Amino acid sequence: METIITDKNMIEKVHRLALDNQIAFASYKLPDEPEVITIIQWKNQPALISDISSLEGKSGFVFAPFDLGSENPIRLIQPDVVMRGDKFDDIDFRFDSLFTENPLQEMNSHHPHFPEPHEINMKEYMQQVDELRKMIGESVLDKVVLSRISVEKKPDDFNPTLLFEKLQKAYPEVFVFMIYIADAGLWFGASPEPLMIMKEQEITTVSLAGTRVFESDEANKPWGEKELREQEIVTEYIDNILKKSGVKKYSKEGPVSHRAGNVEHLKTSFGFESKELNGNPLPFVKKLHPTPSVCGLPKEMALDVIKRIEKHKREYYTGFLGPVNFENKWRLYVNLRSMKVDDNQFYYYLGAGITSGSDPYKEWDETQNKKNTLQNIVQSLNRE
Repeated sequence: METIITDKNMIEKVHRLALDNQIAFASYKLPDEPEVITIIQWKNQPALISDISSLEGKSGFVFAPFDLGSENPIRLIQPDVVMRGDKFDDIDFRFDSLFTENPLQEMNSHHPHFPEPHEINMKEYMQQVDELRKMIGESVLDKVVLSRISVEKKPDDFNPTLLFEKLQKAYPEVFVFMIYIADAGLWFGASPEPLMIMKEQEITTVSLAGTRVFESDEANKPWGEKELREQEIVTEYIDNILKKSGVKKYSKEGPVSHRAGNVEHLKTSFGFESKELNGNPLPFVKKLHPTPSVCGLPKEMALDVIKRIEKHKREYYTGFLGPVNFENKWRLYVNLRSMKVDDNQFYYYLGAGITSGSDPYKEWDETQNKKNTLQNIVQSLNRE
């Protein structure tokens, strides 16, 4: 396919060329760093990783699914070239070589077809919530996170780079990403939840659970019992994982209110020195994922219930992603507030934590509010 380069900014040129030619890339903006990083792998396909432990010694951008036992593998984009803002690290790198010297060009001549995921309506979702609520009340389950997909038609003039830029402006304090792998699809997101951050010998993670609509005039409004219980469940889980991982000294702060777009959450932060894990965070990540904030508790039981009740595949939604061992940093985030985009549609992935005290209507409403976080940005593109 011929790619026509115009005089737009360089990152848009790279996005367009990569999408046209099925070149894997990840563009991301970290909340505490000033510029966008784009990792491009064009000499071969991203690695297929069988297990979190297999990431040891590797470097790049990881894209991991919710269910590590599913048909969706862990992928690792290993950089052939890196951009910071709109500049390549290698000043001698020729932009047109991404196309003219693309060794995968012939292999990538056919775009993969993704089956349309199942979309349920409000009545079905509320019935599922009611079923889960009763199940939790009658079993050892404390919480199950129930997700759904909302499908919208994609405009013909959709500009993916503009959406990525808008997300950065709207949510400067979260992890904003745009990632493309030919057989995994094109994903966007603005995640407020770090799974595990390691930099300068310090490791941090958070318990992020409990959600409500943000109201600027009710900043000190007390949280409800259901949201406080959700937060408590996830915080206790992380406490236990830290102890099982042999971490003896760690700080814990919270819970505090944490805003992310038009919603806010309860957040508790944990921090400790990396030497507590002997410098290898992968076993800790393996124990953490998926956390109760996206799965439930007890974890294995909740995962089994999710597989039985949800009529769609989550794929990479509520998995984790981010740079691993890249420039001596690990910045892994949970894939939340995210959407997948194909040739014709937007797929909004949405979820809510269900406990025995859940109100089915309020849980539906929570998923709608989360959808609005992204949809408001998408709709603003038409007003450019």
